[in-house]
Amino acid sequence: MQDSTTMNYDIIIIGAGLSGCSAAIQLGQLGYRVLLLEQNHYPIHKLCGEFLSIEVIEIFAKLGILDRVRTLGAQPIHRAYLTTASGASFRSQLPSTALGLSRYQLDLMLFERAQSLNVHCQDLTKVAGVSGDLAKGFLVSTNKGNFTSRLVIGAFGKRSPLDRSLARQFIQQKSPWIAYKGHFTGVDIQDVIELHSFPNGYCGLSQIETGEINVCWIAHQRVMQEELDPELKIPKSLGQNPVLADRFRNMQQTSVNLQGLSQITFALKGNFYNDICMIGDTAGMIAPLCGDGMAMALRSAEIAVPLVSQFLNGEVNVNNINKFKQNYAIAWQREFQTRLQLGRAMHNCFVQPVLAHLGVNICHAFPFLGSWIIGATRGGAGQSKF
Repeated sequence: MQDSTTMNYDIIIIGAGLSGCSAAIQLGQLGYRVLLLEQNHYPIHKLCGEFLSIEVIEIFAKLGILDRVRTLGAQPIHRAYLTTASGASFRSQLPSTALGLSRYQLDLMLFERAQSLNVHCQDLTKVAGVSGDLAKGFLVSTNKGNFTSRLVIGAFGKRSPLDRSLARQFIQQKSPWIAYKGHFTGVDIQDVIELHSFPNGYCGLSQIETGEINVCWIAHQRVMQEELDPELKIPKSLGQNPVLADRFRNMQQTSVNLQGLSQITFALKGNFYNDICMIGDTAGMIAPLCGDGMAMALRSAEIAVPLVSQFLNGEVNVNNINKFKQNYAIAWQREFQTRLQLGRAMHNCFVQPVLAHLGVNICHAFPFLGSWIIGATRGGAGQSKF
């Protein structure tokens, strides 16, 4: 498959977000020849809740960036506050300390860590196509040339033009969900993550290392077609939640632009497609309401890397490639499937005012239930101290 114009690697990873960088670092630590491709120029702001469950502490230590995260001043988050448009509310301690940290800084930190391990990192590199299979190897075509490898990992996010060129099934199905994210100042929410429900959507607020508030909301497309509230400068549905309206009344946007993404899907997308191993949001995305997407992306790389290493070491031959794929699918589903299903159910409830009101009032009446739900949508808390 190789010719004079190609460069050969053990593994090519498409996408330098959390899962892609994490996989690249771990494989680089094991001594493999790794090519990490990113279509954007780093560093870059990305649409994200910028909220990390405590399970990431051990992962950060393994990746060699925990001291930098501490030095940067990631914001400890200890409490949750949920509200609805009807005025129902629920406050709870988180099962363990979470962290507020911007993707701008975290992605850059991971990208630079990968570079320090002699991972070949290329940004501004757009993948045009992937051909080949696990038996014979792969050819990845980009705007900067062609590259070959024994295995390809897809880590290109929630929705990518590459999904369409690969003709993945989920990309054929339209989704009505749209999300926006920006940074704001003007309110002090301290060590709390806030989740505010409104008709056909919800909005999360949490503080990051700069002291700014990351504001990220997801809504049905019909909300985004509404007129803006003349005072708040947001779609009118968001302003129907009185607490959220008050937040926007007192906040000032500091980010130059809002990041936006349409056609967001919570469908399971598959762990392999055309023999490409999928990790992070490329395999499946949890509802933003759960606040565990960043931790899941990092954890998915941890699950995949040992199995990928077995393949690269020759412990998997042509006759049992399917076993390799099955083992990854089983491990991924064991780790994430329950969380994803619960997340979809919570999302469907929280975007409907009547169900949101009922659910939040039940949590208020039975706090242990609310705490259980929060814990059930994330991985093990671990014992690490930040």
